Amino acid sequence: MMANHRLIVRGTRAVCLAGFLSLLTSGASASGFALIEQSVSSMGTAYANGSAGMDDASTIFFNPATMARLQGKNATGGLQILHSNVDFSGKGFYNPSNPTNQFLGIGGMSTGNNKHDDLSLTAAVPQAAYSQQFNEQLWFGLTVNTPFGLKTKYDDDWVGRYSAIKSKLLTVNINPAFAFRFNERASIGAGVSALYADGKLTSAIDGGLAIGAPGTADSLAKLVGDDWGYGWNAGLLLEPTDHTRFGLHYRSKIDLTLKGDIRVNGPVANLNDGAKLDVTLPASTSVSGYHELNPKWALMADITWTNWDKLDELRAEFDSGGESLTPLDWNNSIRVSLGTSYRHNERWLYRAGVAYDETPVPNDKLRTPRVPDEDRYWLTLGAKYSYSRDLTFDFGYAHLFVDDSRVKSNDAYDPTTGQTSGFHSLNGEYNSKVDILSAQVNWRF
Repeated sequence: MMANHRLIVRGTRAVCLAGFLSLLTSGASASGFALIEQSVSSMGTAYANGSAGMDDASTIFFNPATMARLQGKNATGGLQILHSNVDFSGKGFYNPSNPTNQFLGIGGMSTGNNKHDDLSLTAAVPQAAYSQQFNEQLWFGLTVNTPFGLKTKYDDDWVGRYSAIKSKLLTVNINPAFAFRFNERASIGAGVSALYADGKLTSAIDGGLAIGAPGTADSLAKLVGDDWGYGWNAGLLLEPTDHTRFGLHYRSKIDLTLKGDIRVNGPVANLNDGAKLDVTLPASTSVSGYHELNPKWALMADITWTNWDKLDELRAEFDSGGESLTPLDWNNSIRVSLGTSYRHNERWLYRAGVAYDETPVPNDKLRTPRVPDEDRYWLTLGAKYSYSRDLTFDFGYAHLFVDDSRVKSNDAYDPTTGQTSGFHSLNGEYNSKVDILSAQVNWRF
């Protein structure tokens, strides 16, 4: 069994890095691993305001040109609470196509109980923004928020423990920007982004394979990595009439080199090593429109395209030599939203919206159990309360209907050949839904 032991040790780094890569390709409340929760006032309309603008400083992230509609100094702070409800039904088993599993005679054998149904999690997404008008033509703005992220947690002994146990990805984006108003009908804006990314995950390593007793000597693998990346964004705002406006916004890709430490501890498999991974956060383009039907009612719409197909593969290099390649083969995705607002009186404004959010994951074999990404449909409600001319509050609620997603994952899968060679497989179905509660305060001074 010494040959199998050496195989397990050599494979540990690749398995750990594959887990880290899957962390970076997991779903969140928007498509892929993106987070759209950067404005409570826009959430009430399912973000249909988009690049056409909101009446508070949170508008800067969606299009810096729109802060040319804000007078004086404006500060906004908000918090969105996301609660996900996820049920899994399926089975984990030893991949019958793997040569080692064939040698040990364990191909198709179960890795544990065939159901895990307690994946509920709650997470908070904060955001803050500030704008300042210098004169009739020039504005400065700053946003601090979380444009990408995820959090999942399984039991240590669940059937997919060799694919994922805990996952956490945190990003913080600092985005200063300027806006310039040509005239009352046209404005432009641009900014730069400094984004910090920090990832942490755990998964199990099946050390029992090395001693001919699969599943009896699991090790715990923990991987962490972080980096800073930089990008830019630019937008255009056109206001052909006092009641109609159109926005166009582009946010660039951000390149990261995540440097991570891999630590594996257990009765058989043990490892301390370092690695680095080059990954690109995708670019996006948004086109939005807003129109006031009358003093009471307004309609808005947005379409956002995200350039996920740049994530065709992820390649990692190990400090001790060698590399690991994980093919992704993701597709570009779109998000379409429609919204409306109704002004009840001087104090209260009500909002509602719907949206369709497309997943970039092309098939079940490329879907990860860290967060099973699928198409989702948004239904949102919101309200704005004006305490005074300079102090307002926004509230929002969203329910996300997520299509049932299937996972047919393997430790190693190549979509170009359809070949699977990893030790473990996971087949199952997820039933998911997400609820979001949010609140925001806006102060003009």
